[in-house]
Amino acid sequence: MKTRIFLSVSLSLLPLAACAGDGATAVPDRFLGHWAGSPESCASEADDLILRIAPRHITHWESEGPIKAVVVRGHSEMALICELSGEGETWLSTVKFTLSPDGRRLIDNTTVPGRELVRYRCADTAGTRPGNASVPAPLRGALQSRSRSP
Repeated sequence: MKTRIFLSVSLSLLPLAACAGDGATAVPDRFLGHWAGSPESCASEADDLILRIAPRHITHWESEGPIKAVVVRGHSEMALICELSGEGETWLSTVKFTLSPDGRRLIDNTTVPGRELVRYRCADTAGTRPGNASVPAPLRGALQSRSRSP
């Protein structure tokens, strides 16, 4: 049954348009961030709807992995193909999201067939990239040594 649902979801995403099969395309900034099942649960790691989207990586409650392809239609629709790992297994997953006009809600149209899962942007990431968004932290002392005058 899981395979049948996966195939139907995968085929339904095909009309969205061309995507980068080589993983060269990153998630647009407007979709990046920390998302939760309610604004109140943003500070909690106990929310099973927690989702973190980085330019080329996605993290769910009990699975995470690289984003293999990104398809965007218009300003508010995005579909992803991800290689997720969790609980000792690895699998391909497709998901389609719709971003609300104000950018505060992310509607997941595929995880539960026939039901929309609404996630809310957490305030700590509104308009910014998540903390693990492939931007390396400076080495300790690196900033200090640059700011010193000779």
